[in-house]
Amino acid sequence: MIRWARPEFLWALLGLPVAAAIAFLAGRARRRRLHRAVDARLLPLLTDTHSPALARLKAALLFVALALLLVAAARPQWGEKLVTYKGRGVELVIALDASKSMFAQDVKPSRLERAKTELAGLIEELSGNLVGIVAFAGDAHVMCPLTPDVDAARLFLDIISPEAMPVPGTDLGRAIDVAMSLFSEGGAGSRVILLVTDGDDLGRNTPQAVRRAAEAGVRIFPVAFSTPEGAPVPEPTAQGIAYKKDRAGNVVISRMDERALILMAQATGGRFLRVEGFSGQRVRDELDRLQKKEVGGGTFTELAERFQYFLAAAIVLMVVGLGLSTRRGRWW
Repeated sequence: MIRWARPEFLWALLGLPVAAAIAFLAGRARRRRLHRAVDARLLPLLTDTHSPALARLKAALLFVALALLLVAAARPQWGEKLVTYKGRGVELVIALDASKSMFAQDVKPSRLERAKTELAGLIEELSGNLVGIVAFAGDAHVMCPLTPDVDAARLFLDIISPEAMPVPGTDLGRAIDVAMSLFSEGGAGSRVILLVTDGDDLGRNTPQAVRRAAEAGVRIFPVAFSTPEGAPVPEPTAQGIAYKKDRAGNVVISRMDERALILMAQATGGRFLRVEGFSGQRVRDELDRLQKKEVGGGTFTELAERFQYFLAAAIVLMVVGLGLSTRRGRWW
């Protein structure tokens, strides 16, 4: 089985046939202009040394090289290899809110999609640390235990969806408790929960869970993927998109409780972050300030990187293509 670490680069392959067609049409238009501008008796003198077959071969080599470069950039992986990991880092559990209020669109394209995009970038920055993922709504579930394999963590992040959550609602307290169950013993100050939520409904058990986290030396970094103004929560219907309403028939506006999230961070020695200032590098900088612990000392299997084969082939074809002459009787 082939896994693509950066599959977004594969979309660019769809543009290559279009680029090839444009290049072909441009070449044909250039030849027509030449035929119109030059006397027919002189034309053979100008084109006699040019080989159309070599020109087509040169273009084909360069287009194939470009395609191979895009495949290499997508980082194909297959075949397992055993990796031993050990070092100093932190244990980070990402707890992602997958309640239906995360469908709200005060953060574009939606709270959930923006959160998943930003977290995928963050995970790329976490090499050398242990990363786990918890998804929560009215209950919480471990999606990925603590692992040094950041590519595997990204895959588990991609499949989180409110439709897959069996219990509706939001229970941050349960999310915190499940996240804490993933941590190893000891290492106070080097265990972090990144609580990614819209901060709309914190749940009744959250204060007690925050207190347990503080007593265990676990820092909570709440990240609010919402705005103070809030937004209605879309609900698909047979007629299209409707919005969630209360019992009185009024459209419900989902807003974050910023003060509660700030107090949560202060109580555990964490830091409250807003979506406007969120970035993988900023979180990495915050983690670098924390006390590190020995992480690893074990082995895991991961798919081996194979991009180098495609990159090597692309370089060879590009060198040959660029050096290939289009003059008759000459290759270089």
